[in-house]
Amino acid sequence: MVLAGLLLFPASLAAAEKLRVGFPSLATALSPSWVAVKQGLWKKYDLDVELIYLSGAITIPSLMSNSVQVVLGSDSEAVIGMLKGAEIVRLGVTTNSLGSSLVTRPNVSSFAQLKGRAIGIGSRGFSSLEVRLSQLLLENGINPDTDVKFLPIAGGPPARVAALEQDVIAAAMITPPYDFVAVRSGMKIFSRVDAPMIAGGINVMRPFLAKNRDVLTRFLKGYLDAIHFVLTRKEETVRIFGDYLNSRDKGVLERFYEEIAGRAEKDLRPDPKSVHFLADFIARRYPEAKSIDENKFTDMSLLDDIRRSGFLQRPDR
Repeated sequence: MVLAGLLLFPASLAAAEKLRVGFPSLATALSPSWVAVKQGLWKKYDLDVELIYLSGAITIPSLMSNSVQVVLGSDSEAVIGMLKGAEIVRLGVTTNSLGSSLVTRPNVSSFAQLKGRAIGIGSRGFSSLEVRLSQLLLENGINPDTDVKFLPIAGGPPARVAALEQDVIAAAMITPPYDFVAVRSGMKIFSRVDAPMIAGGINVMRPFLAKNRDVLTRFLKGYLDAIHFVLTRKEETVRIFGDYLNSRDKGVLERFYEEIAGRAEKDLRPDPKSVHFLADFIARRYPEAKSIDENKFTDMSLLDDIRRSGFLQRPDR
């Protein structure tokens, strides 16, 4: 399978083991991976990681075809793949909650005014943004399947902000820090959404896990180091975020940093409440998700081994 993505900062270590890692967006929950690459944290564990920015629609197919060996994020799509029989397994999560905002044109004053209008999302396919938006609409008397039109807009949150400015859409789900950017341009935050939902899941194929436990243990250690770096070295982290977001706007970068620093899981462990929230919502379209056996789709054994080794308490991290 040919990957339609952007290769970011490939390593060039002759002796290190290669690992291709896909991620679907420039979202806060995926940002520790940028730090891991820029700071060479995976190199410490003899891994040559290629971090690949993929279209959200192809992240899970890329994992299933072994075009990438790890996918960070695409959590809804991963669960749906599991339900359909794919041998996908989750090794951990970056966060157990997600923040976003429903941003509207300035003349929108009620949810009822959104009926019959287009609302911008990143992509179709039950992405985390679509899940959060649908839940918010349902809670306010709007049927997301019949009362509004979800309009996929390529180009990430900045493109959705532009579509709002041009009156192409009446509203959009936008993640920090771009909700802040939208307000600057005259739009308004109509509702803030804080969902107890896993994000930045670390997804692999079960056969790959069976054959590469040592490689994936080292991968997890590098990722844990990246989260530790984010939480303890703010100034350097913000500079890295600026490189990836192509921004030097202090307000934007501060908001982005605060979002991940306030939510990152230091031990990568999923909260059952967050797992169930996602499964319950997916069950609207896939009823079998209601009875999902989380133990079947999650393998915490590598993180358990890391915890027992005392790695998380090491002062030299």
